[in-house]
Amino acid sequence: MADITEIKHRIKSIQDTHQITKAMELVSTAKMRKSMQKHVFSSAYFDSVRYTLKDILRHSTDIHHKYTEHRSDNRTAYIVIAGDKGLAGAYNNNILNLAWRHMQTRPVHYVVTIGQMARAFFESKHQSVDLEFTHAVASPTLHDARGIMRDILALYDSNLMDEVYVIFTRMRSTSVHEPVIVKLLPIEEKDIEEDVKNTYSGQIDYDPSPREVLNVLVPQYLVGMIYTALIHASASEHAARMMAMSNANKNAEKMLESLNLEYNRLRQSAITTELLDLSSGRFLLKNNISEGETRQ
Repeated sequence: MADITEIKHRIKSIQDTHQITKAMELVSTAKMRKSMQKHVFSSAYFDSVRYTLKDILRHSTDIHHKYTEHRSDNRTAYIVIAGDKGLAGAYNNNILNLAWRHMQTRPVHYVVTIGQMARAFFESKHQSVDLEFTHAVASPTLHDARGIMRDILALYDSNLMDEVYVIFTRMRSTSVHEPVIVKLLPIEEKDIEEDVKNTYSGQIDYDPSPREVLNVLVPQYLVGMIYTALIHASASEHAARMMAMSNANKNAEKMLESLNLEYNRLRQSAITTELLDLSSGRFLLKNNISEGETRQ
């Protein structure tokens, strides 16, 4: 049985940890809300780009463009978005294991990592990382998304890859985070998730040409997809960490309650023992005095 001093030390240690996890929960909550606000502010523009691109692909069957045509080889590039640190439950493991399983289905693949946990994971698997972006997921910006888009398009235009996937965690709600794989290139109508209402049918005329229109739309589409993925990944990571810290706080409170009960029980037992010792000492002293008086 633990003594009262050891229990006091354990209570103090848990209280200190509880303060840290509580602060981390509050910080993660604030960062999650900030990330989702970014998504709301940018979604109107990027949704319009996606609507337009899907509409063009739906109503124009004779468009031939390097970003919409399939290539014969099977060289796949993966943009894997994970966190910069742990303490977020199973968030990093779920997305990285999904990416690793999908990579085993491709004979040749290139890996682009966003987040330090992704880089560390592939290094542990002895998988080389071809391109790395650090700290882009901590506070995503359009500048980060454009930089990633430019590098990916440069490699794709150089015919170094045939298809590109982005793997990230989509935030459905505060408690529901879904690891997903989204195809970026080549672009197909079925891969663009936003629905477009069929307001007309037939062929569309483009000015100056379909190729020129797609040359403008595709980079904007890719920037929007990458930026959305970064924001969802950031919000999901903070939400997962918030839930993990919330569970840690609940466990700490249960442990503190149990330890306080044990501490009070031992303290009461110690007080009772001291009182008994005092009473026994008085009784013995009184008996000794009585025996001395009798002898006299």
